[in-house]
Amino acid sequence: MSPLQLHAPNEKLFYSRNDPDDPRLGDVVIAPEGKLTGVPEEARVVILGVPQDVGVKRNLGRVGAAGGPEAIRRALYRLAAWDAERKRSIPKGFLCDLGDIDCSGELEDIHRRLSDVVEEIVRQKRVPVVIGGGHDITYGAFCGVHRVHGTLGAFNFDAHLDVRPADSGSHSGTSFRMLIDEEKIDTTRCIQFGIQPFANAAAHAEWFEGSGGVIRTLETIRRVGITGSLSATLRVARSGRLPYYATLDLDAVRAAEAPGVSAPMPDGFEAADLMATARALGADPWCVALDVAEMNPEYDQDGMTARLAAHAIARFVSEVVGR
Repeated sequence: MSPLQLHAPNEKLFYSRNDPDDPRLGDVVIAPEGKLTGVPEEARVVILGVPQDVGVKRNLGRVGAAGGPEAIRRALYRLAAWDAERKRSIPKGFLCDLGDIDCSGELEDIHRRLSDVVEEIVRQKRVPVVIGGGHDITYGAFCGVHRVHGTLGAFNFDAHLDVRPADSGSHSGTSFRMLIDEEKIDTTRCIQFGIQPFANAAAHAEWFEGSGGVIRTLETIRRVGITGSLSATLRVARSGRLPYYATLDLDAVRAAEAPGVSAPMPDGFEAADLMATARALGADPWCVALDVAEMNPEYDQDGMTARLAAHAIARFVSEVVGR
């Protein structure tokens, strides 16, 4: 299989009520049979799945995130196409689902394929939304964006720093360490947003901050407020009016609202914080790519976490419509 050849999404996931007065995202999304050459001009946001949890397993996490892309799609395409807050609809054809990359072989092979596909999406001046899958997807997708834009800022919505050394190979906790070591990130524009107590090593935090990165802890964000924190943080990420990459790790949301993740946290952001973050990123033209990581349907409850991810993606897409 060519790196740019993808597994087309399951058409059964494209939900429809067959009601022209009540279109769902399953009615308005287009799926060009997994071929980049078939994406029409009007498609500005491209969904790309990475159904694997090899990196989670390597990082000794609980596996199951390989089912994340399908679970997210099932929830996403049932949503109405109308955004009541913005009083606008996501138009037919604006959202495209390319399907899934080939996840056979080693994790490094998967990352190379992901990089190749994301690079082509970005070269076509579209916004990729990569759904996983373990948080190692950030490494592969980021590399693809880097080939087009060069050194990037980064925004990581996460309880964890993900800067573990990759001495024994990459995994779900090494993405930012590898990207910084490879000088693909402008560390002065790299923000870890929502970092939690007792979830990270002191040595890792010292290394990251010593490299020039910025840590915003969950408790600091609460004191400031989510709106003010996001505004200040995204100004740093796009400083100089330069592009940045954003990633939403669902384990940053407290387990009561996001039980279906690889590394659940008893405390964390509320669902409303995730929605506000998704909107802020979608509205910012300097956010050139997004991924949503660690959705693990094996541990979800009544599809709660999948719906959370779906609603965040829908808000992101709606804001891209308004750019």
